[in-house]
Amino acid sequence: MTRFQRIINIILLPAVIVLAVVIIKMMIANKPERVVKKPQEAVPTVRYYMSEAETVHPTITTYGNVSSYNEAQIASQVSGEILNIAPNFNSGQAVSKGELLVEIDPSDYLAAIAQQEANLASTLQALAQEKIRSDLAAEDWVESGRALAAATGLTLRKPQLGAAEATVASAQAGLQKARLDLERTKIRAPFDAIVQSRTASLGNLTSVGSALGTLVAKERAEVRLPLTQQQVQRLALPMNGANPHLQATLTTPTQPNASWQATISRTEPSVNQQNQVIYVVGEIENPFENPQAFLPIGAFVNATLPADSIEQAHRIPSTALVEDAYAWLIDENNTLHKENVTRLIADGDHLIVRFDPAINQDSLKVATRPLASFRAGQAVKPTAPNK
Repeated sequence: MTRFQRIINIILLPAVIVLAVVIIKMMIANKPERVVKKPQEAVPTVRYYMSEAETVHPTITTYGNVSSYNEAQIASQVSGEILNIAPNFNSGQAVSKGELLVEIDPSDYLAAIAQQEANLASTLQALAQEKIRSDLAAEDWVESGRALAAATGLTLRKPQLGAAEATVASAQAGLQKARLDLERTKIRAPFDAIVQSRTASLGNLTSVGSALGTLVAKERAEVRLPLTQQQVQRLALPMNGANPHLQATLTTPTQPNASWQATISRTEPSVNQQNQVIYVVGEIENPFENPQAFLPIGAFVNATLPADSIEQAHRIPSTALVEDAYAWLIDENNTLHKENVTRLIADGDHLIVRFDPAINQDSLKVATRPLASFRAGQAVKPTAPNK
């Protein structure tokens, strides 16, 4: 390489570098600005529930066991051999008041009556004789010229007469007792009833107080129903005769197609110390009237009672309530609003609630499954309402 070429290279190389730098700076300076696109905001799709302001007639559900209104343990009041048992005196059979159930051998009691009649006759004879003696004593006293008023009771045989009269009264009572014992050999139903059980058998020797069977009243039964303090506040319970028309509808799993009405007749005056519930008692009329759907004693029943009505209430799905305090509403512009809610009662999968009166709308779109990302004023896309 010649000297001239080396000089040219030394001069041109920096010039080329400088020129390149200048060109690059000019290109950077004249580069068009990049347009930054804002991402489109996603509008969530929200299912909603149309809630209408209404007067709600809620119900209260509880449970209990059926018990007898009247229950009698049939027992013998006399001793003897059982000679006869009525065909109806069997478990499950109906008997009427006064109907003969069991007959005990009356022989000993017939003999006792005869003996008491003879005893009464003897005492009546002795009383008649004593009256004659008393009258004779009075005549003798008067004939002696003395005043009858001056005679003592013993002179006129009054103590003897009183003793004879008492003996007659005792004999009469003995005869009455013997006749009553004879009557008691025929044991009868004390009221219209259903036979719950029978222990008497033909030929058995029964004694006083021996159990022969059990009867339960057929015209009425009872059910004892527990209520929590919250449930009590929603009912007009019968107290001192108030609200005698409160009815409970009873059902039992053993007869799913049958139901019975129980009239709540009274409220027990004390609270159960273990679970703090109060009990009401319902009366069921003619629980055995329908042989195809009778309500047996001891049956477990579910009870539904009508609670006090709630005015201007809204029914919403339970999933719509957030933190048990508020719900999201969708307005006519399809934007969200957070509204406070007062929870009243549960009704299956729904809740009966009351919104702030300031909303002043009878028809509300309530988001059924609100997202945690919801915010007030957010636009949403409502979809088909839930039923």
